[in-house]
Amino acid sequence: MATPSYSELVASIRKEGEAILAAARFGVEAEVPACDGWEVDDLLLHLGRVYCRAATLVSERSTTQQDYPPEPAAGTDPIEWLTDALDDLIEALSSADPDTPVWNWSGDSQTAAFWARRMAHESAVHRYDAQRAHGVAQPIDDDLARDGLDEMLAILLPRIVARDGVTLPSATFLFAAADEGEWPVRVGPDGVERPVVSKDPDVTVRGTPSALLLASYNRVKWTSLEVEGDATLLDSWSELLKF
Repeated sequence: MATPSYSELVASIRKEGEAILAAARFGVEAEVPACDGWEVDDLLLHLGRVYCRAATLVSERSTTQQDYPPEPAAGTDPIEWLTDALDDLIEALSSADPDTPVWNWSGDSQTAAFWARRMAHESAVHRYDAQRAHGVAQPIDDDLARDGLDEMLAILLPRIVARDGVTLPSATFLFAAADEGEWPVRVGPDGVERPVVSKDPDVTVRGTPSALLLASYNRVKWTSLEVEGDATLLDSWSELLKF
């Protein structure tokens, strides 16, 4: 499936970022269910640092790694902090071309396009978090969620397995959208593989693209989707992969 265009991803960041801010205005002291010990203000401060780092990398056309900025000073308004960080990120990405050389941790495409895609999905999942904190959570757009599943299995999952030494049971997982799209992935001693076609998956999960993506991020329960095969494999996924 095709990744959304660069401009579409930047527009998604703006849309999801504004939705995070709108949810936060219901109250920044609400607990964020998926993030143990966090309230909405913690989520905003975290996301602001993520946005600031990406904005700096892109605006400076940095081809080497840069640290996250320090935490904002005590008393900083988290809504104002995230508003400014979002504006800076959008400005940085809008000033770059998709193929502008920019460092990232994937070891693959070292361009601004990586950051547009990564920040779009970071924003979408955390928008769900912010809305859920106030009981007004909305699903992720189908096309964005489909691409989020591609990114999860092609980029995030291999990175986490390699970086954190995560060991998932050897198995083939198949994520299947109820309307369109299948995402097979095989994990085992050799790491993560993406077979073109999934033959005899050990576990199959069916649902909307949004539900599949949110379940893979541990935001919704696997039991809320249609599961065939060894459901204990999904329990292992949730226990070992924390986002």
